Amino acid sequence: MQTPASNPDQILQAVFSVCSSGDVVPAAMLAIASVPGSEFVGEFQEYITAERRPQFSPALKNAMGCVALIDCDRDPELGIETMERLQQAAPQRMSLIAVASNSHSNERFLLRAMRAGCNDFLSKPVDVVLLANALTRFQTMHAAASLGPQNLGKIISMLGAKGGVGTTTLAVHLATHLVRRHGKKVLLIDHKHELGHVALHLGIQDTIYFFTELTQNVDRLDADLLEGFVTHHESGLDVISSPDRPAPMHDIPPGVIERVMDYLRTRYDFVLIDSSVVYGAALPALMLASDEVCLVCTPDVAALRDLVRHTEHLAHLKGFASKLRIIVNRATSVDAVTSQQIEAAAKFPVSIAIPNSYLELVRAINAGEPVSPQDRGPFAQAIGRWTLRLTADEVSKVAAVQFKKRFTFWRRAG
Repeated sequence: MQTPASNPDQILQAVFSVCSSGDVVPAAMLAIASVPGSEFVGEFQEYITAERRPQFSPALKNAMGCVALIDCDRDPELGIETMERLQQAAPQRMSLIAVASNSHSNERFLLRAMRAGCNDFLSKPVDVVLLANALTRFQTMHAAASLGPQNLGKIISMLGAKGGVGTTTLAVHLATHLVRRHGKKVLLIDHKHELGHVALHLGIQDTIYFFTELTQNVDRLDADLLEGFVTHHESGLDVISSPDRPAPMHDIPPGVIERVMDYLRTRYDFVLIDSSVVYGAALPALMLASDEVCLVCTPDVAALRDLVRHTEHLAHLKGFASKLRIIVNRATSVDAVTSQQIEAAAKFPVSIAIPNSYLELVRAINAGEPVSPQDRGPFAQAIGRWTLRLTADEVSKVAAVQFKKRFTFWRRAG
């Protein structure tokens, strides 16, 4: 690796290139100059593979976050492998940008790059403004991750007001978009005692362990045990699925859910729980452990009736009112029940309305591939707005920390 002189102190964001053509690095240098805290630390002249494992410079190892610009024109296959290797090397600190000419940026390549962990794609010639925007976005993400224990993960429970309202579909897409669009570490739990659909939506087969078994081992819960229960989806999402065959319902002792969730907060940015209001005994503990409780309904009379009954029943739980988020799924402009009518009947505001994209989602479920965050359709855009709201608190916290550091510096300088 050819490495220019760098500051021995930790830098916020180390940027490097892999197999770049002559026009990529100059564009990167211009973009980096407009993003304070970012520094170019060098170039790898060869793709990174199992046989070619380069030495990383101290600046790269010690940086708060790393960004790799991977030029895929020379060999798209080795470019994909490089992305996979870099993600394995530093999954929480590494952001990947694929660079290629239009002749190499076909739909199949983009899909494979995304599955390999690619966070962004830039066509040649590289647009300096677009690259600077990407670097700014990644730096915010890396700063949020560096907060460590101060930034415990958020628990979000998702419940359907009635069966068939699309709770699992929303949970799967919310989770995958948080991973792919925002680079979050996310765990999706299928909290169904039997025949849950999360694994089907994600194309996951032959899972062995389930959430109930995890709770039964709470006294031994650590990183190694959790790793054995989790299935790693190709998107980067972690999943604990439900049994794919009929199974008995198990009672979870009081306090166990809270203990499990307290641990999972330390391991993930977000834990999403696809559950059900039928689990009456577990609901109080689940509500208590959650930061948000999303009650999903559709804009029809049957779902509205059940929504109202559930909100009335759950309202007595401590803190429920501040945690409740009403999500209207499959909304259209000609619904029999409007969002205003839902708010009036439930006496809670509608947090977000997700547009009806039934045929698109049926195709996605049948293929086992969720709708991509890059999709420009109304469904993906609505999920994108939802994820932006969920991540806004983290961005605000990072901004506050950075402001405090700058204020301290100027106060000392004065």
